[in-house]
Amino acid sequence: MNIFERNVKKVVILAVVAAAFSPIFVRLTSAPAMAIGFYRLAFALPVFAVMTLVRHREEALSMTKKQLGGCAVAGIFLAGHFFSWFTGIEHTSVASGSVLAMTDPFMILLISVFIFKEKTNKKAVAGVIVAFIGSVIISGSDYSISADTLFGDIMCLFAALFIGLYFIAGNKFRKGINAAVYVFFVFLFCWITFTIGMLVTGTPFTGYSANDMFWIFVMAMVCQIGAHAVFNWCLGYTSALYVATCENLETFISTGVAMVLFAEIPSIWQIVGGLTIVAGVMYYTRHEGDSNGI
Repeated sequence: MNIFERNVKKVVILAVVAAAFSPIFVRLTSAPAMAIGFYRLAFALPVFAVMTLVRHREEALSMTKKQLGGCAVAGIFLAGHFFSWFTGIEHTSVASGSVLAMTDPFMILLISVFIFKEKTNKKAVAGVIVAFIGSVIISGSDYSISADTLFGDIMCLFAALFIGLYFIAGNKFRKGINAAVYVFFVFLFCWITFTIGMLVTGTPFTGYSANDMFWIFVMAMVCQIGAHAVFNWCLGYTSALYVATCENLETFISTGVAMVLFAEIPSIWQIVGGLTIVAGVMYYTRHEGDSNGI
């Protein structure tokens, strides 16, 4: 067991800190959301490609059409998450956007129960309801500020929906695929989706400032590799519950940094709504695997 495996819980915390800087980097670039997504994946993909071809070449070459199709579906959902998230954080505060994007358990529960007819339990439902109430509190207070801010909140909720679909797709399609290979192909199809999006929307591929490209590159290294890739590695050595619980810290870190850099001081209602969402998500995470389904 190497030093990283022995200290995996500390590694999770470092990955959470890296992920928390995603909305900060978005704010530091003026590029459109579609271009941010395209270049974030373009900068990160070569790293995953080399890792996959060097260590898992045979597994990558033996992927079936069905497995590739599953990765494509997950990649499209991930692209939807990134686009919604980048768009949302450009229109709302870091505090509101970060906590609203955490409501993906609510989205997963709705999809699992109403579409896949899966059973759940009352405690998990209670946690999701609490998180939903927190979302209403934040959205209502932000609407009193401006309709544009409410639009940002709605896009962050869509980000939560898409990441929920991404997790569900991973649960359905990842079976039998090496984790590193799965992540590479998902990111590849995510990048292809953004490429098509750039062409369809007429978003230019060039013309962005050195500042824009610098912060997108930093986002790719810190958030895509330092957070997304590390989270996937950590799941092999610690529980998903621990990772999910630690991820709740992202909101507080993002909000704290935004207060220092952008002077974004959360309103009392944003604080109340944010804490309500965090409490609901943590309660849901704690009880989602309980028996006594409904």
